[in-house]
Amino acid sequence: MPARHYFPAHKHKWHQLLYASSGVLTIDVIGKRLFIPPENAVWLPCGCRHSVSTEYGAELKSLYIDGKYQRLPTDKSLVLKISPIIKALIIEVSTFDVEYSISGYEEEVISLMLSTLPRLKHVTDHLPWPTSVELLKMCNQLYERPGGKQTTLMLAEDLAMSKRTLERKFHRETGITIQAWSLRLRFLKAIELLTSGHSITNIALDLGYSSPSPFIYMFRNISGMSPGEYITSISNTKEK
Repeated sequence: MPARHYFPAHKHKWHQLLYASSGVLTIDVIGKRLFIPPENAVWLPCGCRHSVSTEYGAELKSLYIDGKYQRLPTDKSLVLKISPIIKALIIEVSTFDVEYSISGYEEEVISLMLSTLPRLKHVTDHLPWPTSVELLKMCNQLYERPGGKQTTLMLAEDLAMSKRTLERKFHRETGITIQAWSLRLRFLKAIELLTSGHSITNIALDLGYSSPSPFIYMFRNISGMSPGEYITSISNTKEK
């Protein structure tokens, strides 16, 4: 997918497995926004309405799976942690023709992939998305400017409501506070920027930090590794 490409909201009559071997995918499903870096893939069951985009470009692998397959949930999307084995299988299967042999090599590889998918770990990090018009507008603005300095009071005034009303409404629709949501947004945007080759200093400034140090502290506190260690882990994943 080229940079700033967007597939509008749609759904399929089959299951879909989306994976980017490079770059980051942003996938909107009902109630949440998913960021899919190269170490993850997303499972979208048939009938799951979703849109797909990428800010800086991504090498997309999209696999369609028969709706009769039920070894993963058929009623909700999942983010899956990709192992080296499943990565190799996904990339190999993506090269097959639509009409492949059902008794040869292709069938054996696909069968192995389908039996391996349920063994993958589930990733719970995502950005919950509100449902009301005014909060959707607010979150879209925050998403476009993750380094903004707006306080909760300023956001409430923009929406012509009290700070307390905004906090209650936001928590009711997303399950988390505005502060927790903003922190998660900055972390996920950091992953997107790191994966796309931006420098740690530039990312820190873009996300509203005065210097790299508080940004590195935030990133390590959430992920358990520094931004530099994360970049190394991504590079190792690409080489496998």
